[in-house]
Amino acid sequence: MKRFFLLTLISFVSSVGFAQQGSRLPDNKELVTKARSYYVETDTFYMKREALESSLLGQKEFKTWDLQVTERKDLADMVVRVKRIPFSNHFSYTVTDRETDTIVMAGKVDSLAGTVYGRIAKEIVEKMVALRGNPLPAQQEAQKP
Repeated sequence: MKRFFLLTLISFVSSVGFAQQGSRLPDNKELVTKARSYYVETDTFYMKREALESSLLGQKEFKTWDLQVTERKDLADMVVRVKRIPFSNHFSYTVTDRETDTIVMAGKVDSLAGTVYGRIAKEIVEKMVALRGNPLPAQQEAQKP
């Protein structure tokens, strides 16, 4: 009986080990493609969350992909974090998959006089286009008679 129990335990442990080896972290393209909602957070007075949300929603590609910006972090697929380097006009950002905590995009924007929102939104969407493909040419061809 002890021998049977020991063999059962060893086979169970080895099967769990094989199952864990088969699981993998999705790549950035998969994570960005499946994302449907974004949450924006910022730690600086010079970068208003609402302004970046508006800039993201104003991007044509963002609209075409039918993406949303949510006020609830727990419902978002992606989290956009913006930080300002102290005593400078350098703003760094990351876009992180909330479920896996994987950083899928990152960058730095230099900005003066309130242009940081549009520059970050544009850069994020350009990186999304590289991963997801451009939705606009296909849409424009479909509208032609």
